[in-house]
Amino acid sequence: MANRSKKVVLSTRIAPHLKDGLELFARVKNMKIVEAIEELIDVALESYHIESPLRDMDGKRGKVPVSTLISWLWSEDPIIYKLRLAYLGHQYVDEETFIIAAQVMGDRFSGDFDLFEYTRKAASHRRPPEARGIDIDRVRLEWNSLTSYAKFVVSNKPLVVDYDDFVIMLGKSKKLN
Repeated sequence: MANRSKKVVLSTRIAPHLKDGLELFARVKNMKIVEAIEELIDVALESYHIESPLRDMDGKRGKVPVSTLISWLWSEDPIIYKLRLAYLGHQYVDEETFIIAAQVMGDRFSGDFDLFEYTRKAASHRRPPEARGIDIDRVRLEWNSLTSYAKFVVSNKPLVVDYDDFVIMLGKSKKLN
């Protein structure tokens, strides 16, 4: 039977003294290194505060722990999570993801999926933005094209190409190959 772990792989290079410190921390706490890393990341996300992109009921933003913001926005569906972050601001995502989100918020992807329905429940004392509904199935269907488009736009600045034109170009390119 296959391992159905919901974990992700994190590969990183760190300074030798940090690795030794991590091993010492794990040994003292009688934990595996993975458990120690998870605990330390949890502590960091809980202790580091950032300005909330969601206003409270008085219209103020205030600071919240990163872990709180993640709990308001996170989804097991990476497309939904990325779109939520991008909709809240370019500072939360890379340039390509922001370009994708801008396209998704256009008429082509209009639909009835409420991107922030979960957030309204999870952050009931905050006001998530009112985003237009999207056709999430179409977004998923075109995600690879959207990603290719965003990479194309970023690598070919200052050239401006409309997404619809890009999709037509992709179709013609595939017919030639």
